[in-house]
Amino acid sequence: MPDHSESVSEIPGFLFRPYRGEDDHPHILRVRLACRNGSGIDPRSVAEPLPTAREVADAAAAPGDPHRDQIVVEQAGSVAGYAVITSWRDQDGTEVYLHRGWLLPALRGRGAGTAMVRWAEDRIAALVGAHGTGDRACFAANAADVEPAAVALLKDLGYRRVFGVTEFERADLDDLPPLPGALPDGAELRPADESHYHAVWEMIREAYADTGNVGGWDFEAFARRAEPAHWQVAWCGPEVVGAALCVAGPEGSGVSEVRELSVRKDRRRRGLGRALLLCGLHALARHGERGVRLFTGSANPYRSYELYQSAGFRRVAEFGRYRKPFDGE
Repeated sequence: MPDHSESVSEIPGFLFRPYRGEDDHPHILRVRLACRNGSGIDPRSVAEPLPTAREVADAAAAPGDPHRDQIVVEQAGSVAGYAVITSWRDQDGTEVYLHRGWLLPALRGRGAGTAMVRWAEDRIAALVGAHGTGDRACFAANAADVEPAAVALLKDLGYRRVFGVTEFERADLDDLPPLPGALPDGAELRPADESHYHAVWEMIREAYADTGNVGGWDFEAFARRAEPAHWQVAWCGPEVVGAALCVAGPEGSGVSEVRELSVRKDRRRRGLGRALLLCGLHALARHGERGVRLFTGSANPYRSYELYQSAGFRRVAEFGRYRKPFDGE
């Protein structure tokens, strides 16, 4: 197995080297921007957004070894791509090792993409061995439907699509359906603040407890991203029974987001989800937001598509999630 603590030439014309920290961040952002613009991915996407400089830094600071779990690809002395590995445990106990790679569009088709996947699989094999998770591990990778070459590469290397993520958009917040007079079943809205994060997180985690291909809902990560100004949280007494986590978009983007819409299992199919969604959309409209997006699993068993479409959303993109069993060889 290659030792990626030193520079490694994988294929002619390209140099694979370890990540070097903050100095690489501007190059990573440049590659990501070029990949988004050259791959046909909607620049307004919230399912596959362009990261901020802070998000690149936060990803590098995540648990693990960033100098071994990321690799940078150079061509003619310039950064041309990079790949990164993350991992988590699904609700069903599967240990998922996700590798993602980005390569400048003009340099594709020369074998570098395949070499990046092979590097990732080698590194994941080492991680699986260190973690002792070989009996329940799998490789994972993502590819949007508008990236046929990436989809073909993954399939050629033995990956299969196990589910997808569908992104929806409501292009404007004009002519919204009216606000509900009251929430169903005696639930009530209360303003959300930091003291409510754990209760909201726990309700969402339980809502997905019987759903496959869903990660472990790390509370610390949830709290770091929390922006409760426009959250719509429904309570019955001391318990959170539903939430629409609506977030205003970056200034000038014109795109806000419904990051999560969840209802406790015993409260579903009674109108609470739709009521919370409409409350959130009205809150965003009052804030001056122009449009809103959200995404959900394509095989969602709770008929979310019907709910979103009834509130004026339309499907805009599909993103595949691919996996391959880890065979230990």
